[in-house]
Amino acid sequence: MRYIGFDIGDGESAVAAFEQGSGIEPIILPVSGCGSFLSAVGTIGGEIVIGERAYTDALADELSVRFKSRFTYDTGWNQDIVRFVKGALRELHASEAITDEDRFVVGCPAGWSPATRARYRDLMVQAGLKNPQVISESRAAFLYAKYAKTVALDIDILNQSALVVDIGSSTLDFAYIVDGRETGVGTFGEVALGGGLLDAELLQRCVQKSRDRDLIQAVFAQSKSWYSYCELEARKVKEAYYTRCASDPAVCVKKQLRVCYDGIQKLSLQLDAEEAEAITSRPLSALGGRSFAQAVQEALENAKRLTHDRPPMLLLLTGGASRMPFFRQLCRDVFPEAVIVCCPEPEFSIAKGLAYAGWIDENLRAFRQAVSEEISEAKIKAAADEALPELIPPVVDSLVDLMMEEAALPICRDWQHGEILTLRQMNERMQKRMADVLSSPMTEEALAPAIHQWLTTLTPSLQAMVDPICDRYEVPRKEMQLNLTASGSGKVSFTARDLIRLSFVETLLGVVISVLVGLLCGGGGVALIAAGPLGFLAGLVIGAVVSLLGINALSDALMDANLPLILRRMNSEKRLNSDATRQKLRQTLTKELTGKDSVFRQQVTEGFSKSFRSYLLSIAQAAEIPIE
Repeated sequence: MRYIGFDIGDGESAVAAFEQGSGIEPIILPVSGCGSFLSAVGTIGGEIVIGERAYTDALADELSVRFKSRFTYDTGWNQDIVRFVKGALRELHASEAITDEDRFVVGCPAGWSPATRARYRDLMVQAGLKNPQVISESRAAFLYAKYAKTVALDIDILNQSALVVDIGSSTLDFAYIVDGRETGVGTFGEVALGGGLLDAELLQRCVQKSRDRDLIQAVFAQSKSWYSYCELEARKVKEAYYTRCASDPAVCVKKQLRVCYDGIQKLSLQLDAEEAEAITSRPLSALGGRSFAQAVQEALENAKRLTHDRPPMLLLLTGGASRMPFFRQLCRDVFPEAVIVCCPEPEFSIAKGLAYAGWIDENLRAFRQAVSEEISEAKIKAAADEALPELIPPVVDSLVDLMMEEAALPICRDWQHGEILTLRQMNERMQKRMADVLSSPMTEEALAPAIHQWLTTLTPSLQAMVDPICDRYEVPRKEMQLNLTASGSGKVSFTARDLIRLSFVETLLGVVISVLVGLLCGGGGVALIAAGPLGFLAGLVIGAVVSLLGINALSDALMDANLPLILRRMNSEKRLNSDATRQKLRQTLTKELTGKDSVFRQQVTEGFSKSFRSYLLSIAQAAEIPIE
């Protein structure tokens, strides 16, 4: 599979191709013989022409430039975008540089809204792209910086915090990367702040200085093609100046134009240090009265505020306008602690990054699908069920101790002191007390160590399901390292609440009451009562009752009997709190929880599998920009 990155810039465009599994960087596909070609479109003899051909062979009809930025607020530019993409596709097909099987990824400014992105994608489809993907250009720049060998960034810095600053002809975009992926801040930027504003300002100032000013302005009002032509030439003058001024501060770039529309008018374009200061520092109506330099500084300072919690250690500058020295200096002034890196080929970095993004996103979609299909709830349940014997003993120990200390013994004392009349009333009180305790933070705290240890024990078997899928899709294993006991929102939400939903109250209560009844009845069911100091019942009478009603009936009678206080106090608390009683509780609960058809077993495995599946898919989704 090949992924084609199509960077449609407001000034220049580029196309790059990445072959999945090739092991080499994306290559630039020439259009009209140029790697980076002008974003210009027109028609000659009814045929769409783009790039240099749109105004050098002969001035094209309906010549249009800077259509990408203008389409956001004026739908009249929509068809210029469609024509431009159609022209580029025709030339790429003609040179056999692309096939119908290739997948296109098109860039857009980070600040564009979802609605604008959707409208832009629709235009791509109209132009002939099949199912194109639209992603932010600043994210593409980051991916290029991460993968391109020509940049060679320190991977440790890239793993911590980085800010991609992409300034082109129409926009200033940012991508904020922390720990190797876009954060909640993500991508943002200024959708109407780019180097194209300087092109327009330079052209306007030069026209104002021309002797043919009025005539040239009249031509521009009547001919979109001639205005676009002159704006392109102003852009070339600007680029030539900023390319040379770093080595020669006194450079002056000049160009004479002949505007041949209704007669011939002469226009002189000139840019030197004084004029460069003027076009960047004077108020611009397009920026609400702010200067270009002021608007850029405000955008950088806003980026600094948004990244305040984790200031970027690296600033990666890309986009054609990043060559401007004053822009680089502003970046150093606003982010003095950051390492500043300028892309060595800013005209190609976005296109290559888009090609990388197509592969990465498609690969991760397939990876997430494999995770969802191959790590099923049935497999997770089986792993949880196999590890269940590790969970039950500490859970039982914690619950028995908690229920005895916080529910059984306090309620039993109330019964001993006569505050509760019957065992049945004690049953009701104890049931409510147990329910209150089990829903309180005490139970969460008591069971947390057992659950933590169980999740730790369970992790290796689950990790063994994940790792082979990572290897198959080239996703770093550490990106999918399971941490089931982590805190925060991205965790396995399996806690004591998943246990207290079960029939613990009924089970515990039944055991405690049976112990109390057993204590009162003695080993044979009558000893305690028969030996009562009041001679409560004679042995023969007890024997007759037992013969007539059976021990269960006697137990029912005891449940509703208002027994004398002295009888209630005969070692009942001591025996209830004894090791033997606690052991009986543990054995009974363990049997209840470990049974083949145990509700506990079923609900624990089902509850955990759903929670783990949700957790697993969330970390698979989070592996958006793998670093290794």
